[in-house]
Amino acid sequence: MTIVFVTPPPVKPSEPGISAAAAAEWLRRQGGSARAIDASAGWHRFVLDRDRLRRSFELACAAGLPASDRLTLGAALRAHAAPVHALRRAETYQDRAVYTTAVNHLEQALGLVARPFPGLRLGVAMVALADPPRRLESSAVLDELGRVVGPFDAYYVERLLPEIERIGPSAVGVSLTFQQQAPAALRLGRLLGERLPTVKRVLGGPLVACWQAVGVRFDRAPFDAFDCVLAGSDDELRALGGMADAARPEGPRSVGLDELGWDDYLAPLPVVPAALGRGCAWRRCTFCPDHLHPKHAACAPAELGAWLRTVAAKFPAGAMLHLTDSTLPPAHLAELSTIIAAEGLPLRWHGFVRVEPELAQPEFARLLGRGGCALLQIGVESGSARLLELMGKGAAPELARRVLETTAAAGIRNQIYLLFGLPTESDADRELTLELVEAASGSIHAINPALLNLPRSSPMHRHADRFGITDIVPFGPSTDLSLYDDFRCKASHPRREARRWLAHRFFKSAAVKAIQGGLRVPFKANHLCFMT
Repeated sequence: MTIVFVTPPPVKPSEPGISAAAAAEWLRRQGGSARAIDASAGWHRFVLDRDRLRRSFELACAAGLPASDRLTLGAALRAHAAPVHALRRAETYQDRAVYTTAVNHLEQALGLVARPFPGLRLGVAMVALADPPRRLESSAVLDELGRVVGPFDAYYVERLLPEIERIGPSAVGVSLTFQQQAPAALRLGRLLGERLPTVKRVLGGPLVACWQAVGVRFDRAPFDAFDCVLAGSDDELRALGGMADAARPEGPRSVGLDELGWDDYLAPLPVVPAALGRGCAWRRCTFCPDHLHPKHAACAPAELGAWLRTVAAKFPAGAMLHLTDSTLPPAHLAELSTIIAAEGLPLRWHGFVRVEPELAQPEFARLLGRGGCALLQIGVESGSARLLELMGKGAAPELARRVLETTAAAGIRNQIYLLFGLPTESDADRELTLELVEAASGSIHAINPALLNLPRSSPMHRHADRFGITDIVPFGPSTDLSLYDDFRCKASHPRREARRWLAHRFFKSAAVKAIQGGLRVPFKANHLCFMT
């Protein structure tokens, strides 16, 4: 019995989605029969086809496309007619203006794809509703979208469903990682039921596991588009594939290198996503739901080395590893970097790290640099020691500054993640964060500032009163599938106050402006790792 695992659109078209492809590869390693289809990459290739875009443009013009939009879309169409897409050329990443133009052209082309469906907006890894009160976190909205023709139907009917039919699987597993994939996933479930009624339809993946953790019920619409809904644990995958329980050495969870069309992705090198372990190695952040995950289990060192050599052999001209772990422990980084450096493997990598003391040690940072580290995504979060303690981060602002300076001196690019709008946060706390950014600005290459969406089932949500939260408020009247809530601290609305401060203070800082540099990066770290 063969299982087909599908990545529904849209995810960032720079690399394969890991969840479905890794499930297929893992099942094969256990002796099962599985195939992976990256339907996100397939959909992007289908809708961005030069001739199809031109026909869409002609139809839009006939429907009264304004002259200004004709000029903008004309430039985007010419860009997509080039023999090699700009985002696949290394030189594009050497000039921020050139890169930003290429990203704009891509988003304009995706906007053209959305024009026949006025209720939707499309972008890079983005599906949004044109009517703001309606949200994708609503089961009623998703059920409605799953029953009507949308921007994914043509690709499904003309390409994906015939491909699945040719394979002849016993089951199709549709793997959800992000909320923006939900409309396409549920629409695919409906079409599979119509076209291949004898094939078992399974919905699973990380988003389903998160829904399950916060108590979402699956015995109702829109989940009735599938025969069953699973989180996708190892035991569930074995049962789905009809496999007996078998213990095997665990290597990185990654994708099948030989079943993906690597030329389909918009990156200057093949990007291979992989998780070096299972679970979170920290699990103490009070604002994060990762404490619900299993205790961290690292992959076997011998298996890691064998996998790195396999990837290097597949891509002798070089590849970028996107390490998707919640946080990469220093011991893992040392093992990875030592193998790459000692064997001269043509591999670079990027991934998330905590502010760890080892990263402030020059020799350790130099080892990472020699071992292929292109970019560290560092969870700095705040410059306020009080807030860091509230968050359970286990690191002080001064250590963050030293980590940034040490890693930058080793030739590693740093993208810092900052979190604003925390419970009891004041402007004084925010100013401390700005002071940290300005003091370390020469060692920061990108900033990802975010407002706290309070995760349901996180410690901060479950024990709200301990953190000064007096009210927890849903983000909308019908957001039963949301993983997050808004909150209040008596008369204070921290997220709103932080948004105002960011606009009037943070983004007006000369240091912040210099770091951001007018760059548009909806791809975030997936492309920042290639910047020079």
